Amino acid sequence: MNEHSNVTETDSLLMARNLSFYIGEEETVTEVGRDSWRDEGHEASFNIGDSQLTSFCTADPSTPVNKRGSFTSGTPGEILCKGDSLAGSYTNSMLVVPKPLSEYGEESSEAQYNLFTGDFQRVDHRLKLFFDVEVFEENTEELQCFLKLSTVKFGDAEEVPSLLVVSDHRIYVLVICSEIQGQPSDWLRKRESHCIAELSYLEVGLGSQSIRAEFEDSGAAYTLLIRDRAKCKSFFNLLTGIIRGFAPNSDSKLKSISTTRVNPQHHLWPLLCENAESDISEDSQLHFFYLLAFLVQDGSLAPVTVLVTQATLYLLSEDHQWRKGMSSQTSNGNTESICGTVHIHKTQPISCVSSVHLFLSAPCRVDIKLYDEISKDEKTWCLQTESQDLLKDLVEWVRTQWEAMFGVKLNINLHETGS
Repeated sequence: MNEHSNVTETDSLLMARNLSFYIGEEETVTEVGRDSWRDEGHEASFNIGDSQLTSFCTADPSTPVNKRGSFTSGTPGEILCKGDSLAGSYTNSMLVVPKPLSEYGEESSEAQYNLFTGDFQRVDHRLKLFFDVEVFEENTEELQCFLKLSTVKFGDAEEVPSLLVVSDHRIYVLVICSEIQGQPSDWLRKRESHCIAELSYLEVGLGSQSIRAEFEDSGAAYTLLIRDRAKCKSFFNLLTGIIRGFAPNSDSKLKSISTTRVNPQHHLWPLLCENAESDISEDSQLHFFYLLAFLVQDGSLAPVTVLVTQATLYLLSEDHQWRKGMSSQTSNGNTESICGTVHIHKTQPISCVSSVHLFLSAPCRVDIKLYDEISKDEKTWCLQTESQDLLKDLVEWVRTQWEAMFGVKLNINLHETGS
């Protein structure tokens, strides 16, 4: 490790010991350095060796490039190097979603309404008025926080673009029913509301990219798909602080605040153990990368779960329905969650990856090109994420496994624009 390194953030490490997965906090190292680059054209290429994937701070401060590779299209800037992360993310059914922030103009309605930032308590005055007049059910309610996300309610696998609004008394689920423009009443509709005291279970999802919540009064249970690890962790911490304030209240139905663990009953377990030894000892560890992303198809974005083991790439259609309170009891008295199913959409060995392509104009997009030597067939998986950090972690995971197989550097290319 470089002697100038310092610890700057925390990521999640997914591993299994004795047939049970844990999400533990591992500190990662961030280095800050400077280098010089030269402008030699419109397309750039670089190779990642032992270094981590990085961000090159120019006009777009989050463009991913390599710390020690060669970059041939850019201007001098600061290089921020981020450590490894083995965390991942989720997604589900077909859905056309809004463009990322980088593709909107400064005056877009979504930007004006503060729907992209990590400040969950700063609200546009039009939204504040709409919440006070049209949403809140009590005159004394005060807004605590809100977040744009997608919701999946138990009993309905459909993923719905939503706003989750939290007051000091209730939690509201608002549906985004049309394009975000004009007044909030033009594109928002109240779906359901629940008293905070009725919340019985709260759980952060796999890879810290989703939140699960269940309410005692109605039995309603939701999966809140955020698809951004940092934003999910921050919002979960804020939400738990609000909810813990109700815990001492005699009316509170809160039973647990927890973290998702993948065990033999989890629907991803067969895929994770597919190439593992039959006898998993107490010291055995299964590592994998889990990402909630979108598959780019004919100009539309379809939710997809990216699961990567040490040997295989999977694109999965994952049912995000979840419920805990109505599930069965285990022999030791613990409550097991009821989760949805998973369907394998596509799968390829990591050894079939021929190159990886990143884009200055779309820093949340990656194209993974695959070539099957046996069938002589070439494919491209075009993926888009909600988080540049998670995209860099995906590329780093694939690179590490691929280079361990072949002993040479994986071809990773950086382009100004996509095709």
